[in-house]
Amino acid sequence: MARKKPNELKEGLTIISRQLLRIYRSLPREVIVFVLLAILSVACLVNFVQLAPTVDNNFFFSSSDPQFQSENLISRLFIRKDSQMIIAATGKITGDYYRDQITRLSRTLMALEGVASVNSLTHAGPGNIRNAINSPLWKRLIISSDRKSTNLIVLLDEDKMSEIVPKIEKIMSAFESDQFHLRAAGLPYVVELIKRNLMRDIQLFSLLACVIFGFLIFMIFHSKSVLCGTLVSCLSACMWTLMITELINIPMGLLTANLGTIIFVMTLSHIIFLIFNWRALKPDPDCRDPVGAAIKRTFPPSFWSMLTTFLGFMSLLSVSAKPLRDLGISGAIGSVVAIAVAYGVFPAFLRIIGNQKRKRGRIEHYEKKTYQFIDLERQFVMLAIFVTCLLTLPGLTMLDTDPSLLSYFSKSSEIHEGLSYIDQNGGSSPLLLVVRSKDNEKIHTDKNYNQLWKLQESLEQHRAVGSAISLPVLIAQAQDTPFFGWFLPRELLLSAMEMPMNDAIAKSFVTKDRKYGLFLLRMIESYRTLPRLDIIGEIRLIVENEGFYPEIEGGIYSLQGHLAKLVASSLVGGLGQLILLFGLIAWIISRSLRVTLSVMAGIFIIPLTVLGCFGVYRIPLDIISAPASNVAIAMGIDSMIHMIKAFRRTKNWQIVRDELWQPILTSMFVVAIGFSIFLFSTFPPTKRFGGAIVLGTILAALTALYIMPLMYNRIQIDKWLANLRKKK
Repeated sequence: MARKKPNELKEGLTIISRQLLRIYRSLPREVIVFVLLAILSVACLVNFVQLAPTVDNNFFFSSSDPQFQSENLISRLFIRKDSQMIIAATGKITGDYYRDQITRLSRTLMALEGVASVNSLTHAGPGNIRNAINSPLWKRLIISSDRKSTNLIVLLDEDKMSEIVPKIEKIMSAFESDQFHLRAAGLPYVVELIKRNLMRDIQLFSLLACVIFGFLIFMIFHSKSVLCGTLVSCLSACMWTLMITELINIPMGLLTANLGTIIFVMTLSHIIFLIFNWRALKPDPDCRDPVGAAIKRTFPPSFWSMLTTFLGFMSLLSVSAKPLRDLGISGAIGSVVAIAVAYGVFPAFLRIIGNQKRKRGRIEHYEKKTYQFIDLERQFVMLAIFVTCLLTLPGLTMLDTDPSLLSYFSKSSEIHEGLSYIDQNGGSSPLLLVVRSKDNEKIHTDKNYNQLWKLQESLEQHRAVGSAISLPVLIAQAQDTPFFGWFLPRELLLSAMEMPMNDAIAKSFVTKDRKYGLFLLRMIESYRTLPRLDIIGEIRLIVENEGFYPEIEGGIYSLQGHLAKLVASSLVGGLGQLILLFGLIAWIISRSLRVTLSVMAGIFIIPLTVLGCFGVYRIPLDIISAPASNVAIAMGIDSMIHMIKAFRRTKNWQIVRDELWQPILTSMFVVAIGFSIFLFSTFPPTKRFGGAIVLGTILAALTALYIMPLMYNRIQIDKWLANLRKKK
């Protein structure tokens, strides 16, 4: 028996090789080329394309953006130390065990390569809890508001932050105990967590999307050729788009992390309409080339759909926020690649199906039942859409376009709990405020020094300010030092604090000419109800009332405020421009003002309802979930353009619905199920993005099938214009 096994293995391999050879010979050369090209693309993508999301301290704006110019100016005037990680250690802060743990933790952190400095209760700090409480500086810097924890301020090397943060997390885990609980915050930590969540979502949902979309396509069309062609085409479109964006130096970032799924869906939408038109033309005995005829019928509306999507993405280029611009360029490239692949690659797979008998599956049966029910109850469906739109309309005035960084993490997670604790006990989001005296004198004179203290106290009383560190606090701390600090002139104290032995601390808070001073405010996000820019406006007013001029604002708090303003303006202005743009394209296709107005009315419902739901349910509209309504509109206009082209041919909306209900509902069903996987993400912005797409896709399909024809029948402008011409 043992001697026969090698022969059996050899025979089995021979049979498999013959089967593969038979399949190879039966396939057209172009199909083989496309499959091999897809395999080669995978190899190129893995080896040459940076697939890990690039998220750094400047992930909201690039250094060339107008909003970032204040940051550049502050960096030229002062030594910046933004790459700080704050570790809050909770325990019995007056006990010996707590002190020993702080000492050991500080030394362990300081031993890490990439850690520039550590300030804590026992390391480069006050030495003990009594000194910290009585210190002008340390009571603000390391003592929490509830007096139950102290902070370790860890300054990191910006070039090594992504390597250092995981090591610090391991150290924190090792020191964790019932009597010594550690929490972390700070921009480097938040950036690393966002990057980690995005990477996990990319890896998990890219695989799940292929499996789920592939399963649905096979269950609907029951064809291995269609399944293989769809996967090869959609994956090729995604990979080629990512390779092109890599060539033009657009990194994988906050928004482009979901680009692969968006391109996959755009390609799939073209393919679904192409398959259904091919099915409709295939039984016609006069049609010798049903694939070519299907391309001829489907390509014009697909082209216009691509153009609307392309222009929609291009409209993001006018926004001064780097993530939105990157999404605009990447999406525009992807829309072109998607249609090129759908009509250049997929038809080769469609041609090898031949005359095999088509099987009807359960999904198709349920789709038909669903359409029959919806069509019979169309009045109820239309009423439900209008009522939902009206009920969510007030939500547009309640949109939270300026959510805190805490909203990027689940409320039930330990990460959110830690960030929230530090935020409520001293603030978590830094705001830099550069001031000068109104008389333009040096800022450390007796008069200005006393006014600076009043300003310090006034800022600390503001409800949004957790803690404040400034020049008068540093001088007061220096004057508390033994021996000479209490009688040395302020100029000498500042000169001493500018020396390397004192970490050049003064250079972070006063300029060399002593004309400008910096306030480092740690802002509280947990209880904020006003937009950040409004709060900054209140702080500017406090500065002016205390006799100073607020020269520059900076820091992540200010950048997020400007980003929120841009997101809000792009939502209102961008969506308005898109609707007008899509209306223009609808008029070019239909040559009918009546059809154009009905299309614009139908499209208008989608963002109103989606964004209204965000407002009514107080769902944070962050920069990741904000573009979801634009993607949903692109889905809606795709279906509407196909219906417009069919209406020009048939002049009857019922015939159009009977002809296109299946591709429209199939596209809706596949896209909605596919994006539903985002709802299982551990990253809230991804959840919100997926949920908005699902809602928008369902609305888009029903709006195209029923609301647009209803609007067309209600709008009598064409008849009115015709009567007007007759009278003339």
